[in-house]
Amino acid sequence: MNNLSFLVGLKNNLEYSQKFYENTRLFYPDIEIVFVSFGSSDGTHEWLDSLVDKNLKYHYSEQNRTLSDTYNKAIEISTKTFICFLHNDMVLGENFVNEITESLKNHSIVYYKTVEPPIFDKDERLWKEVRDFGDSFENFDYEAFYDYEKKHDNIRGEFTDNVSFFLACDKKIISNLGGLDPLFSPMFCEDDDLILRLKLSGEKFYVCPNAITYHFVSKTSRFSEEYRYKTKLIEENSQRNFVRKWGFYNFSKSKAKYDIGIILKNGTIDIISQIEPLGSVIYTDFDFGGYLDSEQPKTRILLKDKIKNIKDISERDVMIYINGKKYNSRTLNTLANISDIISQKIADRKTKISYLKQLYDRIFKGYKPIINIKEGKRLEKKLIIRN
Repeated sequence: MNNLSFLVGLKNNLEYSQKFYENTRLFYPDIEIVFVSFGSSDGTHEWLDSLVDKNLKYHYSEQNRTLSDTYNKAIEISTKTFICFLHNDMVLGENFVNEITESLKNHSIVYYKTVEPPIFDKDERLWKEVRDFGDSFENFDYEAFYDYEKKHDNIRGEFTDNVSFFLACDKKIISNLGGLDPLFSPMFCEDDDLILRLKLSGEKFYVCPNAITYHFVSKTSRFSEEYRYKTKLIEENSQRNFVRKWGFYNFSKSKAKYDIGIILKNGTIDIISQIEPLGSVIYTDFDFGGYLDSEQPKTRILLKDKIKNIKDISERDVMIYINGKKYNSRTLNTLANISDIISQKIADRKTKISYLKQLYDRIFKGYKPIINIKEGKRLEKKLIIRN
């Protein structure tokens, strides 16, 4: 217990932060809690200054930062060997810390179990169960929850690839990766990005179902007053930045990044908006300045280095040719699965050669993009450590 830090990001919603702190201290008065708040304006920073607690570490700033920045700062100021990512809209079980610390003796990364009200009621996984003990601190049934916890001990843990943000590990594991990536602003997809980098680095994920929390779900993010009307746009932009970084969607099977050049002839703003995240470089024949002006504020990736005039074509490892006049939803579907398609073609070189011989003379004539693979070098492991 004395070698574990609870890391909790805060952004307004002071009432939840106060309740989380009070409930946690009832069972765990000596554990280190690390609070970090960027941009809170509801009294959160004044409340942090008022706390007298030798086992509390905190940092705040008036500046708005990403969720990744928030937890990276928490990792930085924590003083214990092990860290546990938490949210302030949670109630921890009485035996939570003991289960986590015991599991960390044998496993490098441990995921705990969250019990949630039926908000996403079909989304049950090894680490998540839908059971209604209340949807806020005001109506939460503490007695029923703690009784549930006692009846669900001694459940065997398992390894799984289907995991979430809610982990505990040696903080060196995250620090050695360069922390969470603030590319995803203000939030969303930083967990998918981190999990992918952990997998690529060879880590295994162990779920400890006896370490139980109750999670009210997104009270300080997607359902908060600040973000509730912006959530859809934030999620869409985060997903676009995930694809820009990795070259594939998170649903892709291969999880392979390639150096892809896309030649777009007869392009439009709508087409380039759809395909831009998927390519390393786009070469096109129309004025794309308006797209750069509107899209650049949404990403830290320099789009002027990604989109170039078709006269400046430079050979890439994988070249894709698209005719905008024949572009339709099937074209987009092909590109959305491009990582899987390229991986399959590399796995079966004969199929790839036959495909190119049949279709090379049809460049710009059909909806199906022409794919020319030189070597097919995989680049995803270069992204494990965040620069």
